[in-house]
Amino acid sequence: MRKRRRFYRGSVNHIYQRTTSGNNLFYGYEDFLTFFTIMSVAVRSAGIQVLAVCLMYNHFHMLVRTETMRQLSDFMNHCCSWYAREFNFAVGRSGQLLKKNFGSAPKKDDKAIRNTINYIGNNPVEKRICSRPEQYRWNFLAYAFSSSPFSEPITIRNVSKRLRRAIKAVRSMSQLNLPLKSNYILLLFKGLSDREIEQLVDCIVSEYMFIDFDAAASYYGSLSKMIEAMAYNTGSEYDIREEWDSESDMAYDRMIEVVKDVSPEMPVHKVAGLPDSRKMELMNILRERTGTSLRQLTRFLYL
Repeated sequence: MRKRRRFYRGSVNHIYQRTTSGNNLFYGYEDFLTFFTIMSVAVRSAGIQVLAVCLMYNHFHMLVRTETMRQLSDFMNHCCSWYAREFNFAVGRSGQLLKKNFGSAPKKDDKAIRNTINYIGNNPVEKRICSRPEQYRWNFLAYAFSSSPFSEPITIRNVSKRLRRAIKAVRSMSQLNLPLKSNYILLLFKGLSDREIEQLVDCIVSEYMFIDFDAAASYYGSLSKMIEAMAYNTGSEYDIREEWDSESDMAYDRMIEVVKDVSPEMPVHKVAGLPDSRKMELMNILRERTGTSLRQLTRFLYL
């Protein structure tokens, strides 16, 4: 019998969701941005408050305030089913992507909320991707301080016509409250330099930003105190049974770079939909070049 979900009206809930078998949920910028913009549209439509988000390669965390359990469930179902359809279509696969039931735990007092914000922000530090939480793009902490934390600030009159058109398209889609699909994002990236892609990624995140950083910082006194607290307290989670492993997620970064080198014209997420024979060939190459464990190789390749 499934354990009954705990919920308190108007409470802040820690949300956790991962793929069915620990496979990758995200590969490249196009995947992270597709999910982020879908979530942004869903947040705006549902009228809920989000205090923290962290997107990892095979799972994600959120800290969300909703008035009712139905509001929370509808929001999660909307986000997850929408992204699953887009991901499966983009990579050429079928079947269930995410676990049927997401994990959730209400946080009733300020101390528990701070602890959870720390825990969510520090996920990439715990997985040895970075040394400080604000260095990771996909927990979005750096965007609390800047609209272009990972690139040079954009001055429209000085950018190329191609980048200017891409920025205009992103802003138009955001104003229409429409998400960006991975194929469309890749089209926007086409012809841009690496420097310009970084600028456009920052632009997309900033245009679609929905995290209430001020509300999160209110539990610490200020944004700077929140970041400082994370550096000294990684947080913990006793209410959600997260499927944790000790291997570093840097392995996924290394595998992504190898796939780009081996098949430069193929979006990396396409590995999930390749024939098994091609996946096995790739697995041998990835194992030789990266030394990645068999478990992470099979998750990366959907084997």
